[in-house]
Amino acid sequence: MKKNDTISKRLASAITRKPTENDSEITNMMLDPRYLRQSSSLIQEALQKGFDVLQLSNGDIVTTGTKTVVYQYSWDEEKGKLVKTKPDSGRKSRRNAEEDEELAETGEEA
Repeated sequence: MKKNDTISKRLASAITRKPTENDSEITNMMLDPRYLRQSSSLIQEALQKGFDVLQLSNGDIVTTGTKTVVYQYSWDEEKGKLVKTKPDSGRKSRRNAEEDEELAETGEEA
């Protein structure tokens, strides 16, 4: 028997199999507007973050990705060692700092 014959028989049996009760439950779930709305939102957010997304046949969604973690250390003269400090975290911090500087220049308070 050739390898192609084996593959063809497997495909034919998969195509001709009768849908089970579990299959109809999954189909109903995937057609549910709440599932569609939530899964679409989750998938879109994950893709925007650069994650890989896998939607399984049972409706489960798997996302994988990496997160960059930044640690910043400063020299503490009194202690004589490096001490972990908080780095500037993202645009919001910089934007808030710029707004604070502008307010200080104009003499206004936040």
